[in-house]
Parts: sequence; structure tokens; C-alpha cells
Amino acid sequence: MPYFADLSASAKKELWAVLALRHARGIGVRRAQRLMEHFGSALEAVAAGLSSPDAWVAPTGIPRRAAGAFASAHWRADAKSEWLAIQRHNLSFLLRSDACYPDSLRHIVDAPLLIYYKGDLSLLQGPAVAVVGARNCTREGIAVSAFFARGLSGAGVAVISGMARGIDRSAHLAGMEGPGRSIAVLGTGIDICYPLCNKDLYDLLATQGMLLSEFPPGSGALAAHFPIRNRLISGLSQGVLVVEAADKSGSLITARLALEQNRDVFAVPGHTMAGVSAGCRNLIRLGAKAVFNADDILCDLAPLLTLEAQKALENRQRQAQKKHETVRDTHIQALNSAEEVLPQGKLPWIAESPQPKGNARKQTLKRKTTASVRANASSCRQIHPRAEPVPTLNNPPSEQSSVAPYPAQNKEPLTPSTPAPLSPDERRVIAGLTVRYAHIDSLARNLNMDIAQLSSLLAILEVRGLVRRAPGMRYALP
Repeated sequence: MPYFADLSASAKKELWAVLALRHARGIGVRRAQRLMEHFGSALEAVAAGLSSPDAWVAPTGIPRRAAGAFASAHWRADAKSEWLAIQRHNLSFLLRSDACYPDSLRHIVDAPLLIYYKGDLSLLQGPAVAVVGARNCTREGIAVSAFFARGLSGAGVAVISGMARGIDRSAHLAGMEGPGRSIAVLGTGIDICYPLCNKDLYDLLATQGMLLSEFPPGSGALAAHFPIRNRLISGLSQGVLVVEAADKSGSLITARLALEQNRDVFAVPGHTMAGVSAGCRNLIRLGAKAVFNADDILCDLAPLLTLEAQKALENRQRQAQKKHETVRDTHIQALNSAEEVLPQGKLPWIAESPQPKGNARKQTLKRKTTASVRANASSCRQIHPRAEPVPTLNNPPSEQSSVAPYPAQNKEPLTPSTPAPLSPDERRVIAGLTVRYAHIDSLARNLNMDIAQLSSLLAILEVRGLVRRAPGMRYALP
């Protein structure tokens, strides 16, 4: 979703309708979502509710009292206040109906209708793991959270936390060191940094990571906000790691929400006598998995993380294909415009020659046609070799080549036992593994490839049994 200033007229109307439902008394997130699903959009739902309260009651089960209160438009003042704040700060946001709204969040029962964000929106499309813990933590807790976050981010997994002091801050900073980077879910408005001691972290995430908030701009740090935002931390993640937590810690709320959302919960046992880890040990007794490094989490979540990585890769490929088609259509439109300008569609750089008449003309056309066919056949043999060359580091395959590969002859049909063909990028990665157990950083430099994309490709190849991963993010051929 673009900034507010870039919205179309129809997008602004839908935003206003969402704000109306958001500030209506008696219409929570679940009822609002029920209305949008029935009427097709927030705008249609609001139009129906303002025209007749009965339009809401019978088909959606909204209480008559709530429908009547909405028709009285008591929500206008609060909706207008938030509307003006969005306009004044020119904020970016995602509606639940937007295509970029994260799927992992869309499917929880009380997903917000509107979330504000700052930073890199693409981080919402990849795999993520939440790292949470106590504010009043120990030095060991800070070191352990950084150790886990650094390992997760190094594998291309985004680290999600709440930007509080202690464990959250340590996890965010360590996550920003790797390609996975970090996402902070705020308990305030997107324009407010809390606590103020994390102003440096706020600025870092706003430019190189990501900040998220479902609260209106200007919302302060109310105690009731933080348990509400915890469901987004767990909802955006494939798993939740609790590093340090006392018996009645707020991190345990996040872990409980994760279980309700069918997410995996991990916990660091800590010292036996450490009171700050008592909550973690209780989680382990209740079924959470005890972990000792990031690899324990990555191995346990491998199927889910691989699926998320594949989705992110396919999304980037679709975007690249869409860009290619846009460039192609622009070129075709330019050529068509040029032909319309030229008289009789003739190009100025082609000189006309007198045409032969009668039999002489037929013989000339025959000779030209034969010569053209031979020349085309010869050029096809040169441009389209029958055997596709093996890609190397010095000659990587093109992702959007304008020349299609020559069709292979007498090719056997695929059978269920035949493995799926490798993509050009996957062949590049395999060809680049010339050194046994190459580190992902050196491999990314040699292949001139984004490390997040490379991490996704390596995860896919590992699942297919074509690449072996060793501790320390080192890879080799099996």
C-alpha cells in the first residue's frame, strides 16, 4: 500500500469505511470482518449500515442495538481524527483486504482491519520467528537472546519482538546483523517511540527493518495495549522463542497466544535456580520444546520455513515477470506508435529497389526465400544449441532471456519418479558449490546474489537432498 498522498479516490473511500467500522461501538474486529465478507468490502458494508440498520441484523447477526448505534454515526469524530492524523503524517498502512497483508496474520481469528508500518514491507512475506523475554533480564539472557537471533537472521528468518528493554532490544539488534533482519510490533502508535531509550533502535528499524502497529497514530503506551499487540507478535511468526520469563511474565501471554494460534513454542531452560527462567521451565513442562541454539529451531520448523521461503521466492519471480511484461508492452506500444507515424508503415532506413516483373520476379523471390531459410537454419544452430551449457560463475544463466532454449529432441516424458527440473538460480547455486562446506556469505559474494534469496534457495535444495548444510551456515554438495 502506498503513502496516503498516493492513494486513489476509491482507496481513500475504503480507508474511511474501515475507520468507521474500527471506531463503531459494539462492532469489534470479528464482527467487522463478518460484515466485510458478507457485503464484499468495508465501503459496501458501511453504505448498507447507514441506509438501514436492518441490513446488518438479519444476514450477519449483528445485534440490533449495535447496528442502530452505527447508523447514528457516533463514530465520525474519532474516525475523522485518525483520518487527519494519517493525512498529516502521510503514513503507510495495510488493510486486511490488501494483497500485501501477511497471510500468517490474516488467518488468526482477530486479525486487525488496519495495520500501520514503517520500513521494508517485503519482510512480511518471508519466514519469521518471535524472540521474547523479560525486560528486567540478566546479562546472560541478553547474550542468549542475541545468540539465537543472530543464528535465525543468518538463516534468512526475520526476528520479531516487541521493542521493549532487555530481551526484546537484544533480539532486534542481533537480528539486524543478518539478512533476515528484524520486525518490531509496537504497543503504541506507529509515530511514537516507547521506551525513549530505544530511539536509536526505532530509527534503525524504521529505515532498515520494519515497525508495525495496529493502534491509531498518537496512541500512548497504555498498559492494555501490550497484551493486545502480543497476538500480532505470535500471529506473524511460525514459532515463538521465550528466552527468560518469570512465573507471571508478559512473555507467557505471547506463548499462550501462540499455542491458541497453532504456533510452535520454544523455551531456553536457563539455570535451575534462576527465578527469571522459572516461566520458561514451566513452559517446557507444559510441552514447549527446550532449545539450545538456533539450529534446534530451524530443524524443527524446516517444513514451514521452506514453504515460506518458497512463497517469498515465487513472489519475487512474479514481480520480476510482471516488470518484464511491462517493459515488453512499452516497447510494443512504442513500435506501434512509430509505424503509425511513418507513411504506409515503411521504415525510413530501408531503401526501395525496383521490383522485377513476371517470371524474373518469381525466380528472384524463390532464390531469396531459399537463401533466407538456409540462413535462418544456420543462425538457429548457432543461437540455439541443442545441449544446454552448464552454468558457471563467469557465465550465469539469464533469468529473463529473450531467446528461448532450443527444444530437446526425443525427450522422454516425465514420470512420477522423475524429479522436478531445477530453476536457473538453483543451478547457479549448485554450480557455485565448488568449495566443500562454503560459507553462505562467501557463496553470496561469488554468485553476486542477495543473501536472503540465496538462503531461500539453499533451504529448498536442502529439502530436495541436493545440498547438505553443516553448522555455522556452511553448505556443500551431498
